[in-house]
Amino acid sequence: MNDYQLQDVVDHQLQDVVGHNTNDNSDSPTLSVIIPLYNCQRFICQCLDSIYAQGMEDCEVIVVDDGSTDNSRDLVAGYAVAHTNLVLINQENSGVAMARNTGIECARGKYITFVDADDMLVGGSFRRLVDIAKSYDADMVKAWHKKVPEDAMAEGYECLDDGAEGYECYADGAVRVMSGDEAIVKETKLDEGYCWGYLIRSSVIKAYAIRFPEGVMFMEDWAFITQVMVHAQCFVVAPLLYYLYRDNASSCVANMTMGKLLSGCRSIDTVCRLASETNGEVRVRLTENICFNINIILWFVIHYSRIFAERKAIMHTLKSLLKMVDASLVPARLKVFNLVPNLYVMALHAATKRKY
Repeated sequence: MNDYQLQDVVDHQLQDVVGHNTNDNSDSPTLSVIIPLYNCQRFICQCLDSIYAQGMEDCEVIVVDDGSTDNSRDLVAGYAVAHTNLVLINQENSGVAMARNTGIECARGKYITFVDADDMLVGGSFRRLVDIAKSYDADMVKAWHKKVPEDAMAEGYECLDDGAEGYECYADGAVRVMSGDEAIVKETKLDEGYCWGYLIRSSVIKAYAIRFPEGVMFMEDWAFITQVMVHAQCFVVAPLLYYLYRDNASSCVANMTMGKLLSGCRSIDTVCRLASETNGEVRVRLTENICFNINIILWFVIHYSRIFAERKAIMHTLKSLLKMVDASLVPARLKVFNLVPNLYVMALHAATKRKY
């Protein structure tokens, strides 16, 4: 689906929106909260409750229902009756990337933040993050996040939490200010690629037409947030716990398929093209992230028997991705894969004791 088709979809959806008129820019909010929703009736109320518990009036909540077949949409519609700043948009099932893109098209806020429907926010964190963003005129603000059990409640957590992921690096409580390029080098972690946990200036997203890769179901967060970071002039790390994410057994990773892995290759392709336009430490770091994610895909190919049986569908694609990066930065094991891909995968599949 191209940009014009996306706009047609959004225009059509806005005829069936529960909430305020999203085309009215006369009183734009400070913050737009975008929530993609699909069959999450168990958690969506806790998610929305944690947002409205923030007590922040100058924000809008945009929930994009991606064709839910459970009671999720009706639950959100009830919130829309009680809260005039909640917008509920309905679309046919098109995937989380398309749902977030729809939310971006409709967002009116100066800043955008993404929240997954099964996650929660820590009380009081909204206003603190917005105040920090305004104080430093930041394009991006990153805060801490924490994995919580499925039965967790937002009320059990505070902004200053020494168990948050990232706390050990910022225990002095200092705000860190840097450019987006510096953030790629200093702040990106190989095992993280989330789009949540950030406040992002919406004008950066829209000025550079940054969107989630359409139809992509794996690593799309990483591709999106990396593009934003490259274009961010001011990146701030806020020393507070903001985001609570659930370790959901029904997540994309827990239900991996060859189709999802192939779509993940499109995310890698996006970052490969981005890396080719950079240099120095930024290129090195992006290449490390690219190679790490190629290894993640290979891990699924090696350990998931049903995917291993279909491996021919992805081997050529992975080799093509490796050709797009600086060969001197590719780790030794991936160089071996690039030389003898089928033998490499078959040998590791035979040797691994844990298969799915």
